[in-house]
Amino acid sequence: MRTKGLFLIIFLVLASCGTTKKTFPVSNLAPAAEITVKQKTDSNDNNEITVKAKYLASPERVSRGATAYVVWLVSEENGIKNIGALYNENGEDSELETITSFVGTEIFITAERQVGITRPDGVEITRVKL
Repeated sequence: MRTKGLFLIIFLVLASCGTTKKTFPVSNLAPAAEITVKQKTDSNDNNEITVKAKYLASPERVSRGATAYVVWLVSEENGIKNIGALYNENGEDSELETITSFVGTEIFITAERQVGITRPDGVEITRVKL
């Protein structure tokens, strides 16, 4: 009986972390790509976001002149925010880890010429609801 209680406590602790993991749908522009996002609330009520991509084509192959994939967070209170970029050479794994105070409802990825932009300008690769 003690073991069952321990498992229940561990389950409740893990469930309270507020972790969401999603897989992005297959992209028509980069169909080999396998992209996931994990959103977790930390002890300060900030959101830790990790985007991982495998087999993602070079941005230049998806959109002429693109140098990186920019990751965008859609939040109800603050609209669309650039939360960072995924850099890769053809097929190499890439990862973005960031922390934000914004609560996201969606994340999408675009192929962009510049990474420091405040509004998406390039081709959208894929999008997922959180």
